[in-house]
Amino acid sequence: MPVLSLVYPWPAKGRADRPTDEDEVADVAIRACRSVAELYSEALGELGFTSKVTELRIFTRHDPDLDEVRVTVSVDPVREGCEVGHVSVPTGFLAHSPRVRAEMLLEAVHGIVTRLALARGWDADALEACRRHCLDRGLEYRWSSAPKVSPDRRHVAQAAFRLAPDGYGRVRLLVTRRDDGVLVASSDEALAFCTSEGFRRAARSMRWHGKDRVAVVPYDFVPAIRGGELSLSRVNDSWRGTVADYLSVRPVPEGDPALPPLTVRVEGRGATAIEQPPDVSFVGGGPIESLWTRRFHRAFSAEMDRLGSPSGHVWWAGSGIRLLEVQIWYGGDRARVRSRRSDQRLRVFVDQPDLSASDRDPATRARQVAESVVALVRRRTGLGPLPELEFPSSAGSRLP
Repeated sequence: MPVLSLVYPWPAKGRADRPTDEDEVADVAIRACRSVAELYSEALGELGFTSKVTELRIFTRHDPDLDEVRVTVSVDPVREGCEVGHVSVPTGFLAHSPRVRAEMLLEAVHGIVTRLALARGWDADALEACRRHCLDRGLEYRWSSAPKVSPDRRHVAQAAFRLAPDGYGRVRLLVTRRDDGVLVASSDEALAFCTSEGFRRAARSMRWHGKDRVAVVPYDFVPAIRGGELSLSRVNDSWRGTVADYLSVRPVPEGDPALPPLTVRVEGRGATAIEQPPDVSFVGGGPIESLWTRRFHRAFSAEMDRLGSPSGHVWWAGSGIRLLEVQIWYGGDRARVRSRRSDQRLRVFVDQPDLSASDRDPATRARQVAESVVALVRRRTGLGPLPELEFPSSAGSRLP
């Protein structure tokens, strides 16, 4: 059976000279998490936690309203895809030093996996070894390639990689004498990709060109984003290195090393999470293939924003059920609203055919469907009438 072995801070941006996220705070946080995630993955795979999936994917965003690092993880059972965690960082995250940012993100990753362990029946105490593995290595992931022997069998070359605080790799070439293991040459560092798999791809390009020159292509994402050259050459028993970077890397703020870490708060989410507060969510739908459907979807999304407003959440809290989820499908030959209830989740499914030939007012139709959703929810839960709801500030732009 598969084991959970990969912590992946999404996404791995192909080009180091472009932002990973358009938001500066989220960009720095995602990049700062990469080295922590690689180190944690190394130790996590050794624990052998059996799982339906092998990957924990972490999504990061900037929330300017926070004054702490807020972390959530979905603990409901998964059958495919990946485990999912969310990390929200405040604006003040940038003010901290790279080391402290990495420490906070280690607590976030460790908290996510520990909360998952409680939900999945794994040994949560064993995870302290993963946390210690990261700290003992200075929160910097390092990996070295297999040695490659020179054609004359006198020297051995290796590529030594590390993941820097800016979220991208660095690699240097090392040459040692084969007979006594003495290091005779070390190059400067070249820019490498941002994952351990990228390190391994780059290492496979290492070649001896005769007995006096070894070179590697340091940056390797995909064939279209691959390049640079790092080399060591011997001339008259003196080794010289050359570095030609494929890309530049965007810097990250140095921060203030005197600032202490922010509080990191971790909570489970989902119908099976006892700490899950009552929540109303519109999980979307499709396919959207006509102008009428697009206009209807905008209007219906606005109605669902109202249902998910603070007043709507107060109303839903009276149901005693943790989650209300609404999903819409555009298709079929008749409109209907149906539901499925478990102990702590009520799912509502809306089937809506394309009525562009007969309906000129999709906004009115969307309000009627939303009223049908509320009526069904009331029947299934015994809730009273829905109070007058406000439009959240973000919903106005969705109106047609």
